[in-house]
Amino acid sequence: MVDNGATPAGGISRRTVTKAMAWTIPAMTVAATVPIAAASEIVTVSQAGPACKLPGNSCGNQGWSKGYLQPLDICNNDHTATITVTITTPASLLFNGVPTQFTPIPSQFVVGPNDCQRVILNLNLQDNSQNSSISGTLDWTWTASTGQSGSGQTSINTAATPPCVNCTV
Repeated sequence: MVDNGATPAGGISRRTVTKAMAWTIPAMTVAATVPIAAASEIVTVSQAGPACKLPGNSCGNQGWSKGYLQPLDICNNDHTATITVTITTPASLLFNGVPTQFTPIPSQFVVGPNDCQRVILNLNLQDNSQNSSISGTLDWTWTASTGQSGSGQTSINTAATPPCVNCTV
């Protein structure tokens, strides 16, 4: 039997089916890799309560100097892999509308499966302790023990900074 690509009466030729398969298989492969590259659900970052201010030397005995703190929770939503998270340092955010460098504490850390890490964005040694606003975008990257990796950005938006309660956030 010779296949000349002709279409049998009422059917589709094998050549047409073969061409369609040649295009379908690469498309499925690309689509399957998108969630791994995006991986937006593996790591989540959220504000862990309001920012606060440290007036004067009120918390000097606990290692904090006069300044401002913004707490964040960074969570690993993977059930099996550990992840290493790195926050771009310094974190450049707007403090009362002015670009200012905040120090993430810690800036790199490991988070176990289904666990979270508290991170504090610290702006210390400020001349005053006025009620302030903090806004901007925090950049971070992560690498999983499985070899997956990704990056993300988290919006920070705090309209007011009341005094910290008991020097904690």
